[in-house]
Amino acid sequence: MHDRFAFLSLRLSLFAALGLSAIACGTTVENGGSGGSGGAGGDPSTSSSSSSSTSSSQGGGSSGCVGGTPIPLPDGSDSGYVRCDDGTIHRAAAVACDPTINTAACDGTEMFKECTSDADCTAKPHGKCIHRDANFESPGPSCGCVYSCANDAECGADSVCVCQGVVENDVAWSRCSAVAKCATDADCASGECGITSFHDGCFQQIGLACRADTDACRVDADCMAGYACATLPYSAVGEAGTFNCETQNCAIGRPLLVAGAARTAPTSARADWILAEITPDTASLDPAVRSALAEAWTEIAALEHASVASFARFTLQLMALGAPPELLFAAQRAAADEVEHARVGYALASRYADRPIGPSKLDLTGVPLDTDPRVVLASLIEEACVGETIGAAEALALAGLVRDPALREVHARIAEDEQRHAELAWRTLRFLLAGADEDTRHFARATFDRAIEAASAEPSLRRAVVAEDVGLLSSKQIGALRRQALRDVVRPCADALLAPAAAPVALADLHA
Repeated sequence: MHDRFAFLSLRLSLFAALGLSAIACGTTVENGGSGGSGGAGGDPSTSSSSSSSTSSSQGGGSSGCVGGTPIPLPDGSDSGYVRCDDGTIHRAAAVACDPTINTAACDGTEMFKECTSDADCTAKPHGKCIHRDANFESPGPSCGCVYSCANDAECGADSVCVCQGVVENDVAWSRCSAVAKCATDADCASGECGITSFHDGCFQQIGLACRADTDACRVDADCMAGYACATLPYSAVGEAGTFNCETQNCAIGRPLLVAGAARTAPTSARADWILAEITPDTASLDPAVRSALAEAWTEIAALEHASVASFARFTLQLMALGAPPELLFAAQRAAADEVEHARVGYALASRYADRPIGPSKLDLTGVPLDTDPRVVLASLIEEACVGETIGAAEALALAGLVRDPALREVHARIAEDEQRHAELAWRTLRFLLAGADEDTRHFARATFDRAIEAASAEPSLRRAVVAEDVGLLSSKQIGALRRQALRDVVRPCADALLAPAAAPVALADLHA
């Protein structure tokens, strides 16, 4: 396992989050974009190197639309949207959409019914009562309401109707955008009302906003690998309603530590914490492997469930230390997103166990809220800068090991999420150390030394089954992987950040 995985991209992303030149890492960062509808911006392999933070682009801005090809709807009619030569899309005119919902209707035989006919779906225009197959959220077939749109007026303020076929919208019908800061090109000084469609890790977010020279990016290639140029109703990296380099914001995060031990909720036989679309292969697994996977994912899910509380505590600590709004927003988003990611873990645990598994009540007795700057600094280094960085590395390695496509997708998503959390941790550390005196920096170095030494030990696992192809690694394998991540990622970032700085200010002053 040792030296088997390359964590260069993780190290570079953390250097960028710290605002440090990638040259300090002995290499450069290649741009690369994918996953957004901001436009590919050409072959990422030809992009120039950059040392900007992951929360900004390489100064892409808005150079204006060159060329332009009208985008037809599935029936061949004009959609009102135009695709520029760089792949970006803008809305030239508002065109009525077909509100037809192309999916099976409720047939009346379903076991569970939110509705029985279209007449029951009146919350929004063009409601349809559709059939849903059985899943973990519903042990039998069910009926539920969905809604489409025909024009902007039906979507309300700050939203427009986006016709099916213009951008990826995650459903088989026209839908209202998540946010719209403009309706057509005529609303914008630049003459471009751009649209993007971006999956934030939970939902497909469609947004429209005026392009501007002050935008952080124009196309995906303006962003670092793993980021896409998008406009969202929120943003952890820039102003909402503008074009920023975004990454998935549903993140798996840190445990809730109380007196050095992880506090989690006991399990309960409940299905409301189970994400229905998580369907790993179970039929081909040996019963002992299935049992081991059920146990492992039950533990992981409980940790992620408890991390909602951990991030809530972290947010309060940040407020007590006068943190800037972007850090607070990122922490709040992470806490909210943890709910969805706990559901991923409980879904896997339930699938492997063949019974519903969810959390019971979380005991918060004795959970401290210490806002002393050094206490916050120490816990940030140990739990986040070290712990979450290791978590990102482990998930990255597992995504390359497991064979089941569904399980591989989960680990890949976890790797992206943990990387974003690690970036938040290191950005927060940079804030806490801004102008700090040498005594504070010495304390931080000593804390890193202790945390790295502790994390280098092989974990004590009670795992009876080791099966690399499903992500069940041995203590020796996990220990080797962690030591490599500490050597290749954590230590270089800590050394670079803790280099001597000017204008010393005591960390205690941040608490004033």
